[in-house]
Amino acid sequence: MAAAALLVSGMASSASAVNTDPIPSSFDFSDCPPLPEGANANLSNCYVGVVTSGTFKIGNFDQAIEEPIRFTYANTFDSSTFESKIIFGGLEAPKMLVQPGLFGDPLLTAVYAKVEYAGTFEMPVSSDFEINLGVKVRLINPALGSNCTVGTNSNPIVLKLTTGTTNPPAPNTPITGEGLQVVQTTPEIVRSAKHVGNDFAVPGAKGCVFGGGVADWLINQVGGFPSAAGKNTMIQNEYIVKKTYTQLGS
Repeated sequence: MAAAALLVSGMASSASAVNTDPIPSSFDFSDCPPLPEGANANLSNCYVGVVTSGTFKIGNFDQAIEEPIRFTYANTFDSSTFESKIIFGGLEAPKMLVQPGLFGDPLLTAVYAKVEYAGTFEMPVSSDFEINLGVKVRLINPALGSNCTVGTNSNPIVLKLTTGTTNPPAPNTPITGEGLQVVQTTPEIVRSAKHVGNDFAVPGAKGCVFGGGVADWLINQVGGFPSAAGKNTMIQNEYIVKKTYTQLGS
């Protein structure tokens, strides 16, 4: 984690290109987690990443990311114990249309998907800014009820993301991300990065149709779930800004 913190703080790996998406006009730090007791506010940082474009392919659903996704986490440091912690703050994603007409009607039976945090966030020691993020995908449609998800808190989709090169099982082939690069220095320092992952598995749907799971089989059939590692891909172009907790007024 210390290596990951150093990387995000300023050490950038080489990259072949820079994110060409427009840089957000502002970054929302409202999801920064509270500082643990004893953490030094001046040596603890909150990071906000905004995914501006990319691809989210799980099973048969292949969705372009066209609206911003925001994720927040902190790297805290206790100057008495010299302990460093990575703490997740929040994940805010829009709902995306993934199926125009599940039952044949493109209006009433359109299915939307919303990516939600599912309790796992790790940054292994790595020079490639690796992130392991557990998510679930909530499928939204009146006929599916309010508890229909692909992945759950107890059995999440664990996105294994890197700015380096992946090593997936077939049929996927290796893909390469882009390391951190400073793309703006005023009024704040903004870095770009490209995280990629295509070696993660996706579990089956649960809780579809008013929590009873009656339509789990239909969602699994249409969506191609469960989907084994090597058949799913996440690519996200992002911008990242950090502030110390002193700058945040903590």
